[in-house]
Amino acid sequence: MRGGVVRLSEVHRFSREIQDFAEAIRTGSVADLDRVLAEASPAIDFVDVDPGAAGFVSQPLQAEVVSAGRRLVAAARAGDAEAALSALSKHRVLCAHREGPYGVARWAGQVETWLSEAIDGYARDGLWYVGRPLLVTASDYQLGLFNGDTGVVVAAAGEPRAAFAREGRVDLIGPSRLGDVQTVHAMSIHRSQGSQFDAVTVMLPPLESPLLTRELLYTAVTRAKEHVRLIGTHAALVRAVETPIVRASGLRHQA
Repeated sequence: MRGGVVRLSEVHRFSREIQDFAEAIRTGSVADLDRVLAEASPAIDFVDVDPGAAGFVSQPLQAEVVSAGRRLVAAARAGDAEAALSALSKHRVLCAHREGPYGVARWAGQVETWLSEAIDGYARDGLWYVGRPLLVTASDYQLGLFNGDTGVVVAAAGEPRAAFAREGRVDLIGPSRLGDVQTVHAMSIHRSQGSQFDAVTVMLPPLESPLLTRELLYTAVTRAKEHVRLIGTHAALVRAVETPIVRASGLRHQA
């Protein structure tokens, strides 16, 4: 219709349940958030516990990490780069912090321990072991790789190659050509922007964290297409929903 206005109300990047949950976060409605949680949707899993507590282990998280890791390693060892990259996108652990008990460093180490215990010979062939998940941390325009891109080391004619999906194709790159990359068993929510996974597990920071904001939580939740697992206290969840980034930063709207 000429001169008409079209309002998009359906989001197809993730399920209706995740959409409703994300909308409750976006609007800052704790009542709507609790309603979605009370509906006990299989798409939303809230674990009301402090993930930074000493000795805390989530058995469902461990099972999901190992399942995805086994698929990834099997495909990578078989030289099936496309299947390995698909497995890489099955699940991702997301953290607000980089360091500390709630951070990327702790949970990346935990994931690698789980995989090493479950998969024979995992991570024992040097830095470029087959099955190593990669995160690009600085753009390389010559290779066409950009900060935040992810890939996986696969076997290719008996040699390790880094596989990256780009514009509908899979490129294999010799490890010696790569610049700034790191292992990505877990990643920061900030770095996850623009990425999409079948499932995510989000480690909520403690109540006193300045990163506990509505925008950060919304970003984390909307990285998932099918399933979101939130691990953190209900108080932390409520604090995030009620704290827009403007208030968290101490800024105020100008008159």
